[in-house]
Amino acid sequence: MNPLTDIERARYFAAVHNLGHGEEIHDEVFMFAVEVMAGTSAPWDETEPFAAERYLAARGATPADASENAVGFELCMRALYALSTGSIAMSFNEIASWIETHVDGAQ
Repeated sequence: MNPLTDIERARYFAAVHNLGHGEEIHDEVFMFAVEVMAGTSAPWDETEPFAAERYLAARGATPADASENAVGFELCMRALYALSTGSIAMSFNEIASWIETHVDGAQ
């Protein structure tokens, strides 16, 4: 998808974010954010390429599960972080701290 199309989609979602039934708009916005994250490298890709895998393993995932799920987990967490904070995480530590505060702390 070209960048202009991404910008147009972002403007559309911004215009209709309060419309829709149930969670359909929110779900579409999240999936769009995941697509955008998938098209860009994380700032820590070269310095900490296994950060998400280590994080999942530290939270109890088996090494095989951590390895298998790390990419999807990282993309989703980068998207949630960006949607929640309005900024891009510059380190995986920012995501881990956000999870600790807003996911673990909310339980």
